[in-house]
Amino acid sequence: MIYRKIDLKKGIIILLMLLFNIWNATAQQDPMFTQYMHNPVSINPAYAGSRGTLNFVAMNRQQWVGLDGAPKTLTISVNSPFTGYNVGIGLSLIYDQIGPTKQTGIYADYSYHLKVSDRSKLSFGLKGGVNIFDVNLFNLRGGQNDELILLNGKRTMYLPNIGVGTYLYSNRYYLGFSIPKLLQNSLSDNGNTLKAANKENRHIFLTGGFVVDLGEGVKFKPSTTIRMVTGSPVSAEFSAALLLQERLWVGAMYRLGDSFGGMVKFDITDQLSLGYSYDLTNSLLSPYNQGTHEVFISYDVAFRNRKTLSPRYF
Repeated sequence: MIYRKIDLKKGIIILLMLLFNIWNATAQQDPMFTQYMHNPVSINPAYAGSRGTLNFVAMNRQQWVGLDGAPKTLTISVNSPFTGYNVGIGLSLIYDQIGPTKQTGIYADYSYHLKVSDRSKLSFGLKGGVNIFDVNLFNLRGGQNDELILLNGKRTMYLPNIGVGTYLYSNRYYLGFSIPKLLQNSLSDNGNTLKAANKENRHIFLTGGFVVDLGEGVKFKPSTTIRMVTGSPVSAEFSAALLLQERLWVGAMYRLGDSFGGMVKFDITDQLSLGYSYDLTNSLLSPYNQGTHEVFISYDVAFRNRKTLSPRYF
């Protein structure tokens, strides 16, 4: 109703300003996941190979359901140790759409793992690939008849990037530090008069978690993800889950100033896991959406004649 009362050009400008302000405020240039702890390789290349198996993960996130133009994100990744060389390798594909913009990232991961004690290892990782950034304002209602849109409404940019990370882990705890994108590529071109976008922001991630026994058949796993972006408030997420009979994870999460929710993961077999989370927004957007849904599936392929941990907590 509001957009119908204002002129199309002003509406487009306001929409773009809101869109990119959302990116700056909540770091939506790099998509977020509630269940990052089940796929750390998407933000930290040093994780590649740490499970000791060939691991496949697919995650889908539908954010702010019911809100037009809300983010939708899909990621598919695979990582594996390179047997006998203390090396891990991985490949990730991530697709993210918000409003008239789309991003498709294709990245390869490399890690090297060092034994620092009888139970712990420290790995260092490198990530490299390209982010395909696409804007199509012709998808906006009435955009096909606007002069500004006709001149600048559709463009595709290929943005190469590199990232780094470290990961300290054992079968009971982990600590991670990573910068998935070091380069701050420009998102504006010289001929574009709609310069709402400026550059890709550099994201810094700190992650950590551990598992402790509470009793027979019950374990407790708290974890956290802290994200820092220049010019934006620090984003901190805290989660905790109970593991019951080494099969069922039940937990909750809280993201400071943004949302809270619950999650569940079921280890169907030693190789196959399914998970689901639901977030409710407690920001100013809460009256305009019905929450966020996220599902994932993970599958491990064990190497012949190689000892692997089961269950795997990280």
